[in-house]
Amino acid sequence: MSQKLEITLQHPFIDGLKNIPHDRVKELKKIRSWMNSQPHLPYISDEYIYLFLHACFYHYDKTKHAIETYFTVRANSPAIFSNKDVYNEKLQNMLQMIDMASMPKTTPEGYKILMYVIKDADPSIFYFSEAIKGFCMYNDCRLSEDGLEEGYIVIFDMKYVKLGHLARVSLPSLRAFMVYIQEAHPARLKAIHVVNTATWIHHIMRIVQPMIRTDIVGLLRFHKGDVPEGVPQELLPIEYGGQAPSIKELAKEVQELIGKYARWLRETENFVADESKRVKKSSWWSLFNGSTGNENAFNTTELPATFRNLQID
Repeated sequence: MSQKLEITLQHPFIDGLKNIPHDRVKELKKIRSWMNSQPHLPYISDEYIYLFLHACFYHYDKTKHAIETYFTVRANSPAIFSNKDVYNEKLQNMLQMIDMASMPKTTPEGYKILMYVIKDADPSIFYFSEAIKGFCMYNDCRLSEDGLEEGYIVIFDMKYVKLGHLARVSLPSLRAFMVYIQEAHPARLKAIHVVNTATWIHHIMRIVQPMIRTDIVGLLRFHKGDVPEGVPQELLPIEYGGQAPSIKELAKEVQELIGKYARWLRETENFVADESKRVKKSSWWSLFNGSTGNENAFNTTELPATFRNLQID
């Protein structure tokens, strides 16, 4: 049995991909044909191809770029995408100090709401790469559970984030994550809300500014309070004035979900590009600096003045 086939059999969506678009077979075959011509890419199931197609609104070139970036970043960012042992002590500590939750109900547009809350204010026990790894692992589980969703709204609560957390940031991991989440993560991101925004948010934005695509800037919203404008409050946890269960209850469900996916997550470590088989030899870092000539590559020029002079609602 070939390695590619073995990986495919070990890496299904646990309950199958939901909402498969049976009227998109033509697009599926076109991407499959392209992938067959790329020896460095692993074989993936039709379900996975549909996931990327859906995320890219069935645009051929954007789907190719997302798939290429997805497997390349995963192969070259071991700090984030290797050693995904759910029960590793350091990772467990990170999962305990960060509450991650999915709201039970969607917005009127059909978007799912995901919340992320750092609940421990002690920066000395914060390991950035492990936190990003846990975030990515949960996102993988979420995609398997949700299937083809209309979109996602992300809410990040800064209430307990201190300047000391900023000093713990690993720039290589941050850069890899920014490429991955903007260029490769197969989900439709609709909005990113930061609540309880710290007055020193400008320091963070100064670091990430060169890594943010202009269109992603348009998704960012910063709020002084804990209720993001434009998101129905009743959909939020009770601590935020909503009708959903408490963030603690929802985070416990996430812990159980990640446990359910423990073996699956370890197997995804093999789901990477094989650089030794890449026909066109080039540094994977070209994905970061735009030298690939891709229309979606990062715009590293200065961001608009309205973003530099950040306004917090």
